[in-house]
Amino acid sequence: MQILINGIISGSAIALLAVAFQAVYLPTRVFFIGLAGIYAITPFIAYAGRVYGWPWPLAIAAAVFVAIGLSLLFEWANHARLARRNAGEGVHLISSLGLYIVTVQFVAMVWGNDPKTLRIGLDSVSRFQGVIVTGAQWITFAAALLLLGGFALFLRRSTLGLRLRAMADNPVQFALFGYNVNSHRYLAFALAGFFAAAASLATSYDTGFDPHMGLHAVLLAIVAVIIGGQGSFLGPILGGLLLGILRAQVVWHFSARWQEAATFLLLALFLLLRPQGILGRQTRLEAQ
Repeated sequence: MQILINGIISGSAIALLAVAFQAVYLPTRVFFIGLAGIYAITPFIAYAGRVYGWPWPLAIAAAVFVAIGLSLLFEWANHARLARRNAGEGVHLISSLGLYIVTVQFVAMVWGNDPKTLRIGLDSVSRFQGVIVTGAQWITFAAALLLLGGFALFLRRSTLGLRLRAMADNPVQFALFGYNVNSHRYLAFALAGFFAAAASLATSYDTGFDPHMGLHAVLLAIVAVIIGGQGSFLGPILGGLLLGILRAQVVWHFSARWQEAATFLLLALFLLLRPQGILGRQTRLEAQ
């Protein structure tokens, strides 16, 4: 039971970042590797705020604000301009990778490469029926449950959510109906920055952080997106939870060294047996 709980909690953090990636990829078809840079810089902003004596709410708000602003900046300065020139997905991928590298190098120059932590002192522990859950894990799970549940309601109940889903289904027809594609692209990038900040802050409070943690986290999120379903906003949540449970089981029964092998073995199985993912729909080749 302990391993299952640990897997669900770690999987919820993966799910948050997977939703951040999917929020951009589905409506815009941008493979947003720059999200890894946003994920990396966010806890350093909160850390700097705490060093200067800011209270926790202000430090967290500043970190989230910077993450959203940086995501919008990446869209305005790079991806929107490439989209106007009808650049291919490969061009977006390479330029986004460049944004990640620049962001990480900036973080390393300002704060150094040493690992840091947002939490000072020992963490609180809850025990019930032989299961141990730390305070940081409670924060991660509660934040994921609140944000992912809110995102699901946003997609199904709000006008903006329905428009985002429509743009993801057919951006050309979405534009023909008179909707502003550019403003909805900014909405997608803002959502990505917000969810990436939440995932980064929750993970950093639990296990610490360093400038180079972003790319690995985003790769796990991409695997969760593929497993959950590339054509679904909510599929990555299932993919993230499944991935978290699998990785927790591997650590318990074998060793942490086998986590990555098990992760990409699961990815290979899905690509071979169910390439559309858990919630994906089978489509004709010409539709793809």
